[in-house]
Amino acid sequence: MPAPAEPLRAGQIGWAILLGPVSPRTWRAIANLVISLVTGSLFVAVMIFALLLSGALSWIVGLGMLVLTFTLRLASGMAGLDRRRIRRMAGVRIEPALPTGLAPELSFRQRQKAWSRSPVVWRLVAYQFARPVVTAASLFAVGGIWALMISGFSHANSSSSAASGFGKLLVGLVCLFAWPLAARLGSSLDVSLARWLLGPSRSGQLSAEVQRLGEARTLAVESAESERRRIERDLHDGLQPKLVSLALELGLAKARFERDPDSARALINQAHEEAKTAIEDLRGLVRGIHPSVLDERGLDAAFSALVASCAVPVRVEVSLSKRLDQSVEAVAYFVVAEAITNVTKHSGASRASVMITEASGLLRVLVEDDGGGGASAEPGGGLAGLAARVAAIDGTFRVTSPPGGPTHLEAVIPCER
Repeated sequence: MPAPAEPLRAGQIGWAILLGPVSPRTWRAIANLVISLVTGSLFVAVMIFALLLSGALSWIVGLGMLVLTFTLRLASGMAGLDRRRIRRMAGVRIEPALPTGLAPELSFRQRQKAWSRSPVVWRLVAYQFARPVVTAASLFAVGGIWALMISGFSHANSSSSAASGFGKLLVGLVCLFAWPLAARLGSSLDVSLARWLLGPSRSGQLSAEVQRLGEARTLAVESAESERRRIERDLHDGLQPKLVSLALELGLAKARFERDPDSARALINQAHEEAKTAIEDLRGLVRGIHPSVLDERGLDAAFSALVASCAVPVRVEVSLSKRLDQSVEAVAYFVVAEAITNVTKHSGASRASVMITEASGLLRVLVEDDGGGGASAEPGGGLAGLAARVAAIDGTFRVTSPPGGPTHLEAVIPCER
């Protein structure tokens, strides 16, 4: 998990207050409030007109609903603009809340009705009506402080007494450093309102989390089933025929042992070579399930052993502060193993690199090659299996491989729970 932010020291707070009037953050807050007020007021006027029009046309079958749906979709589009405004002006990212119950099998009219009844959509409308109030009140407060500041500075010299002049000067100075705080507070209120109404609700977040966990579980099951089928296929198509051939040759050698020792000896030698080949295949199969060197010596040694027999030169860089969980190491290993297999068999690359870094509780696995590109995580393919394996432990998987290359394969895996 990321380290908690250190509390601000008194000196930092003092400098922040003193530099408030000239701080870019203050003027971004002012710009955010002004833009929000102008666009919000205009949109509220449009919304009121559209809603009144929808009510006036409600007696015409379907037309009132159509106007209402168009208005709500307009609010949804405006919400997207507001999220971008807040991200640009305040540096806060708000994830959109998606309406539920819009099943693909519903008819057009049913989908429009479900859209118009969605609480998520009406929360977007509520934000459009509420934010002009918040931004107008915030700008009014800033304007009031500006008025006091100007009044204090302008009347400080014209006061009848020194005490009165000093008091007005003091009021002006306080207001000079107070209005940036009011502007930032108003912008923060607008952002908080947007988070509440434009972002997913608590129940929506829980539903999304349940859906994500269900998808991760499904991917984990599919990945395990795919791995089981691969092992079964390797045993059936690779190792089993060799063992059958080995048994036949030993049977022939046994039958010829007394009447033709030389032929039996040749068969035994041939069977011996095939047995060694079968042992190597079995070791490779076991490494494909889970390499022992990974448990014994960690990712660095496992990757070095993996690329040692690769026909393409591969540079390996591993920067880890500690050993990771076995499940995380296993996923990282198989990501690299599949990527190196693709580099060797399909890429036509002359060189490749593997970089493993760990920071802020995330393990980043990056595999690059200078091959011909064109790799993609197609359903049923090895890369799709890797994507499922990474997603099963809440990681992300991305492949960038334009035609002509190069290919970048990146997996980001949480390594702290």
